[in-house]
Amino acid sequence: MASRDNDSYSASPRRRLNDGVKQRIVGALVLAALAVIFLPSLFDREGARYVDVTSQIPPAPDIKPISISEPEPVKGIEPAPPVNEVFQPEYVEQKTPAPDPEQVSLEPQQPEPEPTVAAQPASTASKEPAQALAASKPAADKQPQLPAEETQLDEQGLPEGWVIQVAAYKDSDSADRMRGKLLDAGFRAYTRAVDTPKGRFVRVFVGPKLSRTDAQSDKQKLDKLLKAETLILRYRA
Repeated sequence: MASRDNDSYSASPRRRLNDGVKQRIVGALVLAALAVIFLPSLFDREGARYVDVTSQIPPAPDIKPISISEPEPVKGIEPAPPVNEVFQPEYVEQKTPAPDPEQVSLEPQQPEPEPTVAAQPASTASKEPAQALAASKPAADKQPQLPAEETQLDEQGLPEGWVIQVAAYKDSDSADRMRGKLLDAGFRAYTRAVDTPKGRFVRVFVGPKLSRTDAQSDKQKLDKLLKAETLILRYRA
């Protein structure tokens, strides 16, 4: 028994010695690895730093300016007039004063309803002769239909036009209000300013009409609604 205790006692220091050697070896390896990693960076203070300075922006395109010659007027063709002078008939002074837009009440134009024939019982209608049914038609159907007026052409081969000069105002606001009321009533109205010996006026027109007969019909309606005398003038483009 004594010999076994001596053997175990003698073996335990060897184990302890071997474990200590292993720990020292592992520690030395760790230190060597750390030295390999960090020592170069400590001693190499001027180490190269590689930075990518390549730009991702594409180069500027090579654009060459192109010189365009100034436009030249076409020979034999007059330039277009200013905007305020387009569709401007000759100035004609009206005999009656311009109506006050605030006192004018224009109702929208509505088509006249067609005359209707009262329905009759079937027994009565069957007894009436065909002549009685023909006599019951409106008298307007019996009137002969006039042929449409032919469009006249001017010296330039363009269709002639006609406008109705409703009124001329020194105040542009009054002219705009009158134009608005005419538009609400169903008339095609516009305004144009003109310089006259009596000063600058803003005229209100209705039209244009290709037929003077149509212009005369609108003139009669406007004279009745406005209680004034309007004018029919040649339409100038």
